Amino acid sequence: HELRSPLMAISSNVEVALKYPEGMREDDLEVFAAIASATNQMTRLTEDLLVLARSDRQQPPVKAVIALSPLLANLVALYQPQAQASGIALNSAIDPDLHLWGDSDQLTRALTNLIQNALQYTPEGGQVSVRAWRDQQHIQIAVQDTGMGIAPEHLPRVFERFWRANAARTHDQGGSGLGLAITQAIVQHHGGTITVSSQLGQGSCFQVQLPKERKKDAF
Repeated sequence: HELRSPLMAISSNVEVALKYPEGMREDDLEVFAAIASATNQMTRLTEDLLVLARSDRQQPPVKAVIALSPLLANLVALYQPQAQASGIALNSAIDPDLHLWGDSDQLTRALTNLIQNALQYTPEGGQVSVRAWRDQQHIQIAVQDTGMGIAPEHLPRVFERFWRANAARTHDQGGSGLGLAITQAIVQHHGGTITVSSQLGQGSCFQVQLPKERKKDAF
């Protein structure tokens, strides 16, 4: 709260200035636009740090039964326009009636990070696939791409906070460098695991394994 309140005040005032630019010079508008961009980045970083702080405190997520199948289908539909504009085939194979026990907002954020990451580092003509299925004990979610891949020496570090590789997909342009760390924290907070396999120049696959809803928690 102590970080977000002043950022919101700055952002609100800059938005007003940009909405009513009468009397301002072009240089002034550029300065205000730069302030707006920097403030937005700081706001995102603050939100990222808050997620990690809650994870470090082992603060339990708000849990309810989540209908995972439509959640994933909606995310894929949301990113179809971006994929099409980039010349990327975004495909999905999602088993129906997948449910789990967890925090819908947090899981949406984690899965959004994976889909955004895959699209960002897949070139035109490439493919991104989102798959979800149930095995005996878990729900499996895989986000696979045909992008640049990750060098073998970088794989052990991709979930480290603030870690970046100059040529690796973990170098999220304009981001906080926390996307994959946040995704891992959310997955672990739900009793799950996330792994990555990759070949440089051929693509990567991030696989999330989450426990199914327990019978006593079933809907």
